[in-house]
Amino acid sequence: MWRKKRGNYIKNARPGIITGAADNDPAGISSYSIAGSQFGYSLNWLMILAIPMLIAVQGMVARIGDITKAGLSEVLEIHFGKYISYIIIVFLIACNTATIGADMLATASAINTLITPFYKEYQIWTVLIFVLIVYILIFKNYKKIANYIMIGSLAFLGYVITAIITKPELLPLIKGTFVPNLGMFIKNREFALVATGILGTTISPYLLFWQEKEEVEERRPLFFARKERMYISIGFIFSQLVTLFIMTAAGATLFVKHINILNSQFPAVTTASVLKPIAGAFASQLFSIGIISSGLIAIPILASSSAYAITDLTKRKGLLSSNFRNAKLFYYIIILSLLSGIIFAIFKVNTIKALFYSQVLDGIITPIIVILILIVANKKSYMGKFVNNIFDNTFTILSIAVMVLAAIFMFI
Repeated sequence: MWRKKRGNYIKNARPGIITGAADNDPAGISSYSIAGSQFGYSLNWLMILAIPMLIAVQGMVARIGDITKAGLSEVLEIHFGKYISYIIIVFLIACNTATIGADMLATASAINTLITPFYKEYQIWTVLIFVLIVYILIFKNYKKIANYIMIGSLAFLGYVITAIITKPELLPLIKGTFVPNLGMFIKNREFALVATGILGTTISPYLLFWQEKEEVEERRPLFFARKERMYISIGFIFSQLVTLFIMTAAGATLFVKHINILNSQFPAVTTASVLKPIAGAFASQLFSIGIISSGLIAIPILASSSAYAITDLTKRKGLLSSNFRNAKLFYYIIILSLLSGIIFAIFKVNTIKALFYSQVLDGIITPIIVILILIVANKKSYMGKFVNNIFDNTFTILSIAVMVLAAIFMFI
């Protein structure tokens, strides 16, 4: 009986765990590594604050998915018109495409560093990543894909071990994690920029579109909407703890040694390389494995979220549980989205600019999308008894306020 209950709990928590794992993609790891290398532990508290914000925002989206059985682009079109939906989708596709390309190259570079350290042409790995992901998404159903992602997310425990190996100073770490450094937002424009970047990659538009459609893939019964917050919380607590360990590892090594990775091609991979002489080869290898796992988890979710958004807006069929014949447009969009990685490799795009500033753009766009979702989630005529409660509204409004303020300070 206990095993059955445990199995049911894990199954019910699966959407939150998967979305939380996708939140720590190579773009995110790079942004978190930059934050740790530039400011040590000073931004750790922002990731603690992000936990209830993520639970509120993603739980709100999940409930809408449970109730409507529709995609987020459909919901936005119903309530705010097709033009607003089109504008949001254009920005979503632009951010997703840039992030997919950068993530594929970062994953390829991490594979190259781990397996063939003397082989310079890492771009060839993007082809292998492309073929592998296309095969899985087209020939495997949603449940198998979800199980693969769940297993892959275990590799993130390597970041926990890596952070412990780096031996961070305890008092500065505790202070940076639990005491907000609000003065830095006003005094330091770069601090505000990095804060906006990590918030943009933490509460990101593609996660919103993925989360809602994931609930449709799961075929949840209506009453399950009451339990979404409880089951989603475990995934995002795990996700943000992983983020803290990434930032801590970077702070304990790169920040202490005054190593700037902001202008490196792949900040996450550079962090892994720098860890080798400072914390040992094992720490470096664990960090690289984490990057590879995060890429193989996040890239298909990024591509799928773009496909969900477009097919829902055009009223075409599109689910990962659909076969290729019945959802050709959906899978063609996925394939085209994934091709951006190979295009990035061919033209040798500066991935750090595409990666980091796409996250900053996410930090600016996300509050707008969240405001629209908040309005929908509070409509009793639409949501019935599943409207937002005080927790949802408080932390969703806080997430909007924090992201807007960070963006304002960045531009000031």
